[in-house]
Amino acid sequence: MDRDQLIQRLRARVRRGGPAEQVWWNGELLHVSEALVRAADLKDQELIRARGDDVVIPSRLRDD
Repeated sequence: MDRDQLIQRLRARVRRGGPAEQVWWNGELLHVSEALVRAADLKDQELIRARGDDVVIPSRLRDD
C-alpha cells in the first residue's frame, strides 16, 4: 500500500465514524485524525502494511 492509499483508507474511516475512528499505528491506539497527520508525514517510498484496524510502518517500529 502506498501513502495516498493509506490516506484514502483513513479518510473513509472518518466518514464511517463510531468505533472506526481509532486505529492501531505500530501498536499504538490513535484517533484517526492523528493517524492522518502521521500518514501525511510518510515518505512516498515508505513500506506501509495496513489491514483492518492495524497500520504498520516497519521502518518506524522501535525496539525497546
